[in-house]
Amino acid sequence: MNEVHKEFEINKLRKLGHEHSVALKNLVQLEESKKILRASLMKEYQLGPTGKPNSVAQQEAHAYADERYTAHIKALADATQIEAELKWQKRCVEINLELIKVQSFNQN
Repeated sequence: MNEVHKEFEINKLRKLGHEHSVALKNLVQLEESKKILRASLMKEYQLGPTGKPNSVAQQEAHAYADERYTAHIKALADATQIEAELKWQKRCVEINLELIKVQSFNQN
């Protein structure tokens, strides 16, 4: 029974490993693209409504308040949560595998 359980946990770990790598890729991509999005939005807000140039601080304030930026931050937060959950799921499976090893060693 331990071998079947061990194989089940190993397969679960493989699956979680793949899911975790995808989540980590998405997280890194969102983190890096946040900088690009902010720069693009600041460029859009270079000129104020009167046609006068906005200061860098004003451009940045407008960019941070933009719906596209706030949506990006929400996606980043969601990706962080998914990555953290998968990381802990993997850790739980690793602990189960260690328990199986200890139990198997103690039986012999």
